[in-house]
Amino acid sequence: MRILICTYSTASDIFATIPLAWALRSAGHEVLYAGGGDGMRECAKAGFPFVDLAPDVDLTEPFRRRAEQTNNSGQLVWYRGGVIEEPDVTSAVELFGELSDLVAPGAVSLARRWQPELVVSTDIQGSGPLVASLLSVPLVPISHLFALVPDMVERLRNVMAATYAEYGIAGVPPVVQPVRTTPLSMNPQRSSHLLMRHIPYNGSHLEVGSLPDWLLQEPRRRRVLLTLGTFVPKYGGLAVLPDLMEQLSAVDAEFVLALGDVDQAQIPPVPSNVRIEGWLPLNAVLGSCSAVVHHGGSGTTLAALCAGVPQIILAHGADQHFNAHAVATRGLGVATDKTRLTAELITETLASSELAKIAVEVREEIDAMPAPREIAARLEAIVE
Repeated sequence: MRILICTYSTASDIFATIPLAWALRSAGHEVLYAGGGDGMRECAKAGFPFVDLAPDVDLTEPFRRRAEQTNNSGQLVWYRGGVIEEPDVTSAVELFGELSDLVAPGAVSLARRWQPELVVSTDIQGSGPLVASLLSVPLVPISHLFALVPDMVERLRNVMAATYAEYGIAGVPPVVQPVRTTPLSMNPQRSSHLLMRHIPYNGSHLEVGSLPDWLLQEPRRRRVLLTLGTFVPKYGGLAVLPDLMEQLSAVDAEFVLALGDVDQAQIPPVPSNVRIEGWLPLNAVLGSCSAVVHHGGSGTTLAALCAGVPQIILAHGADQHFNAHAVATRGLGVATDKTRLTAELITETLASSELAKIAVEVREEIDAMPAPREIAARLEAIVE
């Protein structure tokens, strides 16, 4: 069957869907990605064709406008304190609805021409439910966020009411089977979602090429990965580095600083126990690590959970504060900020047998979740 996957062009949204797309393709189905923006090229790097639904539309403008309205120079922030409050949900849904409306014309045109028999969509991308309703085909919304909002699809439909009316869409998909990739113990929110094991896919190895020798060797001492993701470094996140280097030099560990595609001139001199790397697939590194320090993005948090390593999270924006709270509450990591990331805190995290024990527990919980191939078989059944 033909399967259309609708997503945003951000790495975290695309990467979350790739394992299921692989499972569906391996089962013999035709998979096509749809979204807007240059980031959709990540689909091609993973082996899938894609269609840019809005090649001439500035999809960053809604973010900039809201940041200006809130006097925020970086990321928008939701769910501080680990609580999903209605004003935050409303704010997020309004943003997602506006972004979805921008790609809606392209999504409708593509769906009418390509005629998919199943639509898979991240649950925060409203173009998926729109075209599934238009064609009256089953919809599978995937939630890859710890801040799970069970009725996200319905909320987006409501804020996109004018777009639905424009295309004369009054019905709903015949089947809606939501899927979630986050383990229940990290957010016990009950819903009708099928659980699907998160398989870490953190991007194509094309940028890396052959894995470096140091990564294939046993570390001489404990290794700690430090990453700020793809978004934070662009919005002042590198300002933490000078003070951080002084703290890292006092820790008996080897640090891998993975900063992606940033201007090397912005990186301060580093101590001898810090290795500077550009972009690295996190899942290729985390297996050799004893801990990870990161910004709290959902993809990075899930990759660390799958590796079973303790986490120190320096949340910056978006839903990262919620993720940090979930990690700390579950007992497998620490939520802090840049001013409190000290050599002592890192040393204590590395020494904590309790953090390590619970990190392994959650890894085993994830390992026991149904694999993407099992979910692919379930999805085949709902179309037949």
